[in-house]
Amino acid sequence: MEEAERRKATNETLFRAVNEQIERLQKPFALTDTEPLHIVCECDSLTCAQRITVPVEAYELTRADPTQFFVCPGHEDKEVEDVIDTGGDYLIVRKHPGVPERIARDTDPRNG
Repeated sequence: MEEAERRKATNETLFRAVNEQIERLQKPFALTDTEPLHIVCECDSLTCAQRITVPVEAYELTRADPTQFFVCPGHEDKEVEDVIDTGGDYLIVRKHPGVPERIARDTDPRNG
């Protein structure tokens, strides 16, 4: 089970890194500081390309905890994470303690 957890957590951290780049690119072009971000789902499926619209404030609050990720409803994986909040069109999930949490913390682009 640990290898499956590791793969899933690694896939999700890849999408988080993509979204951090999207945020860096989108912010300078936003008309206001509150213009929502358009990010990709951070689920563990490498074939998922669904988009999520997230308010900047929710994005920053979620990113303050490296174990939290944005996923589309139905894309959460109870084996490695718990749903902790919902924004309507998206869910915020938190990695379980152990391998998923450790990978999320170790690969946090804001803590590097």
